[in-house]
Amino acid sequence: METNNNHVANINSDSRGKMKKIVSLGFILFTVTAITGLILGVVHDITAIPIQKTQERLKKEALATALPEADDFSQIQMKQGVSEIVKEVQEARKGSLPAGYCITVTPKGYAGTIEIVVGITVEGKLRAISILNQSETPGLGAKAPQPAFSGQFESKDVEKLIVVKSSPGTAGEIQAISGATITSNAVTNGVNEALSYWRENLRGGK
Repeated sequence: METNNNHVANINSDSRGKMKKIVSLGFILFTVTAITGLILGVVHDITAIPIQKTQERLKKEALATALPEADDFSQIQMKQGVSEIVKEVQEARKGSLPAGYCITVTPKGYAGTIEIVVGITVEGKLRAISILNQSETPGLGAKAPQPAFSGQFESKDVEKLIVVKSSPGTAGEIQAISGATITSNAVTNGVNEALSYWRENLRGGK
C-alpha cells in the first residue's frame, strides 16, 4: 500500500511539474508577444508621420508636374458612379484665375494598379501627366514614369489617344514602351478616362 501511495505521489508531482512548465512557457510567450506588440506600436507611431509627410510631398510634386502653370490646388467633390478609375479631382488655380484640373486615375496595369495624375487646362487640353505609383516590371513597364514615355503626353489637344508600336504619326498617337504594351495601354486608357471625365463633368466649370 505504501508503494502505491508513493507511486501516486510521484505522478502528482510530475503533473504539477509539467503544469508549472506550461504556465512558465505561457507567461514567457505572453511577455514576448506583449513586448513585440509594444515595439511595433512605437515604431508605427514614429514612422507614420514621416510616411504621411512623404506621401503628401510626392502628391504635391505630382500635381505641380501635371499642371506646372498652377500654384494652388484644392480637392473638389467628384461625381459618384461616373468612372471606376477616376479617384480624385483637384481644381487648379494660378493666383485668382482658374488654371484647370488635375484628375487622379488608377487604371490596372500589368502587375497592379497604376496611379496617375493627369493635368488638364481650362480649355480641355492635356497638359502633362505624372505617374505617382506603379509596380510594373522592372526594365519594362516600370519605365512608364520616364520622360521618354510619359513626356509624350505633354500638350496634347486631342480627345482620345491611342498606343502604337512605331514612331507616332499623329498628335493622338503614343509610342508604346518596348516589351510593355499592357502598361502603355493602361496609362493611355487612364489618361483618356481623365479627359472623358473632364468633358462630361468639368467642361465650362460645371
